[in-house]
Amino acid sequence: MKLRLPLLTTGTLLFLTGSAVSQDTPDPKPSVELPKITYPDPVTEAQKEAVEKHREGAQNLAGEQDELAADVQDLIEEQTDEKLIALLEEVEEVMAEVIDSLDETNTGGPTIAAETEIIEKIFEAAKQRSQQSGGT
Repeated sequence: MKLRLPLLTTGTLLFLTGSAVSQDTPDPKPSVELPKITYPDPVTEAQKEAVEKHREGAQNLAGEQDELAADVQDLIEEQTDEKLIALLEEVEEVMAEVIDSLDETNTGGPTIAAETEIIEKIFEAAKQRSQQSGGT
């Protein structure tokens, strides 16, 4: 299974420079403790190949996430609204955590939850930007 969250995040980042947002932000969800899953060591050649493919994919995603974090830093430097800057700084902070997780081939629930948090914060930043621009 291939994760496509960075692509979604890229699209959302691009939205920050675009048009107004007309949707309301969903109510924040309560924090949920996700269980840590320990998988058995690979035994067969097919399992070993799958683990290696997973490792390579996770590290590629870490690289893409790092590039997106640099894009967020550029966006922060362009902004003047303190609330928007704060939201983007939070995005950058969570992205750093995700990069570390992906480098360690940790693509489980906590990493997915962090990617979701990034998307929600970018959405909030887009709404803030839209309000700044006089959008609805």
